[in-house]
Amino acid sequence: MMAGGVRVPHAILMLCVAGLIPARLPAQRWERQVRERLDRAIDAVHTASRVPITKQTGMLNTDESAWMRTTLVEGTSYRIVAVCDDDCTRLQLTLVTPSGSELAKDRNSESLPMLRFTPNRTMSYSVRVVVEGCRWNPCWYGVAVVPQANSASPL
Repeated sequence: MMAGGVRVPHAILMLCVAGLIPARLPAQRWERQVRERLDRAIDAVHTASRVPITKQTGMLNTDESAWMRTTLVEGTSYRIVAVCDDDCTRLQLTLVTPSGSELAKDRNSESLPMLRFTPNRTMSYSVRVVVEGCRWNPCWYGVAVVPQANSASPL
């Protein structure tokens, strides 16, 4: 087999491939763990609603952040939940307007922050997730914007 014009023995190529497979398996495990936790968190807070649930998952190192844009509908109450994997020790969750104003923030819930919000007008908002503590980088996170069937008072 040729690699970049250099002949690579089959045994060396197989060792390289074998080395990549174990590195991918733990990532799949953590991703699956976060997806399952996110689904359980959604089930815990979801009520019947015709508005779709918005979800995002990914990986972040300590003190890194990710953004998710979502449109929130006027008068509809939402719960915004975030989860992370077993290596994650602290998450921060913030809801931000298009102009950059923070509307709600939860940084005291360790690895399961939640926000409640009812917008007074329909518009696009951003949700910021920060992994504040990760024992082994990177950590997997998941965030969901979950509409509620009943309206609640605005935050």
